[in-house]
Amino acid sequence: MDIYTNPAKNSYVLSITSSFMMPTDSGGIPAVAVSKRTSNYINSAYTILMILIVSVGWKLILALILKFWPTKGEPNRVVALVALWNSSESMNGMMAMLSYCGMVIRRPSSKTPGSILDGSNLSWGLLFLFLAFSLTFGNILAGILVPVQLSMGNVAPPAKKAIFYPDVALYSRTDDNGAGQSKLDSLKAPSALRALGSVEAADDDVSVRDRVHIENRNSGGSAYLSYNYNVTGVDMGLQTDPTLTLLIKGACRTDDTWLVNSTDEGDTYKLFGGDDTYLVKYQPQVDLPPMVHFELDPKSPKSNISYAMIVSTGGLLSYTSGQDPWYATNKTEGAAIAYQVRRRRPVLICWEVTRWRLNGKEVDNSGLPTLPGLKLAKFWSTEVFSGEFGVPRVVSVGKAAGTNALKSASFAVAPYYILDAGASNIIDDLKRLVLASWVSSRNVVRDTTTYNRGSLVNLAAGAGGSLKPGVEEFVLQGGDIVTLSVRILIAVPAILLFLLIVNEILRFVLKHSDRFEEDSVFKDFYKDKEKTHKVKNAVALLAIELYARLDKEKNKDHTWDHSGLTAFPFVSSVSPSLEEGSSTGQGPDEKSEAGIAAAPLDNGK
Repeated sequence: MDIYTNPAKNSYVLSITSSFMMPTDSGGIPAVAVSKRTSNYINSAYTILMILIVSVGWKLILALILKFWPTKGEPNRVVALVALWNSSESMNGMMAMLSYCGMVIRRPSSKTPGSILDGSNLSWGLLFLFLAFSLTFGNILAGILVPVQLSMGNVAPPAKKAIFYPDVALYSRTDDNGAGQSKLDSLKAPSALRALGSVEAADDDVSVRDRVHIENRNSGGSAYLSYNYNVTGVDMGLQTDPTLTLLIKGACRTDDTWLVNSTDEGDTYKLFGGDDTYLVKYQPQVDLPPMVHFELDPKSPKSNISYAMIVSTGGLLSYTSGQDPWYATNKTEGAAIAYQVRRRRPVLICWEVTRWRLNGKEVDNSGLPTLPGLKLAKFWSTEVFSGEFGVPRVVSVGKAAGTNALKSASFAVAPYYILDAGASNIIDDLKRLVLASWVSSRNVVRDTTTYNRGSLVNLAAGAGGSLKPGVEEFVLQGGDIVTLSVRILIAVPAILLFLLIVNEILRFVLKHSDRFEEDSVFKDFYKDKEKTHKVKNAVALLAIELYARLDKEKNKDHTWDHSGLTAFPFVSSVSPSLEEGSSTGQGPDEKSEAGIAAAPLDNGK
């Protein structure tokens, strides 16, 4: 399954008339987004259109057969022609041709009295059978594939009014006693918690774990973990650059050398071999959950950032015994809780490299705007991504999550925060943060529609309250969204319209053809007809037309009208004697109107 949080319904646009580019691994595809309910109606409509396409296509094939298949006066061929023309759809035509081929096999044309052919009827019959079968099979296949190809996913473009990104530089000032930074932390905390929650929800699923490669070991009081993952433009939902790829690589290991002092107050660590120190207070009162503090090395280059994780677990009580570097315990004496985490926990020192790749070219994070072929709006490449990925994502997620950063905190419930040290370990804590950093990296763009902005300044806003250019060129993912292919939405009715036009043109051509005038089977039908009547019904092989012709031969008083383009004959007038008989209420035997309709059938017995 895919991992995402359903966005608010007012944060995206659903409209059959609002097209956008759906990002895919092979590039952008023109699309529109609708609700699931609307998509059901559209799929049903397009299934009907596919049925109509096959129906019109079958009629077109029949018209071509009618025009170009040489009957050569062979009655068996004419029978096949009439059977095909009277088949309402390809399945009926297929069954008719099966019967025809069976008759040809059982009664070869060479044994048929008056035959002038040598058995090629079977070859033609098999060809028509193949055409009918192909169209029937194509109809079934299209009914399955078209709805699948029409519905491509569950993404939609964002609503412009929902996009917000804080002015980080403005709220990161140091002259406001940290008020601005607190606003930023509270703003980003929900997205960090959603990322951690997504990882927890997908704990038994491989969708995230397949995207993040982790190697680790934990033995002898030390731990090591390396990680790397990629986040593509498709993952982020970028309409402009779906093949853009974020490359993250990092590693962490425990280190005991940073600890320089340990007292009843707490443990003091010296940071990055410099003069700066950090004090982890001892917690015998058990009034805080297990927490982790993050420190960045100010001397590390931007292309390879070093950071440290210093845990606050010393003094916490536990129901179980632990031997992990961060959760090793001692037995308590006379306490209700049997174990207590030791002091002097080792530091986790880490490094992380961030790079971007597009069209085979790679740059570090600061060089993203210089990538050849990049279409991403400057708002994203220079203002958002430079800051969001300028700090290791593990650090960003961990800081924003606060007291929920460590997995062990999930089992330490307020107000006493009693640990399960035996089930807690440094590797699980770090894995959880790394996996959440992949989810958070993927959601950097989408999160701009989820921030509780309040009165904060919107960095995405341009002049006059509008958005900066290209800000809205991404997509959101949601469970009630169905993404439809614009190409198929246009192609299916266009194909139907094209076939209808071709079919009508061919019908017109055939109506003005003397295709059957010299055919021995139809000579009698055309012998006494005027030219104007003759050319309008050359394709009229329907049973109603055959009935009309037979009726005309038997009932000279009937005037059959063949005018118009429908090739649907009807009696336009009868002789005066019949009209008078009809008005007197005479029965069928006395040639009433009912008798007119019944006469050909009676005469045909």
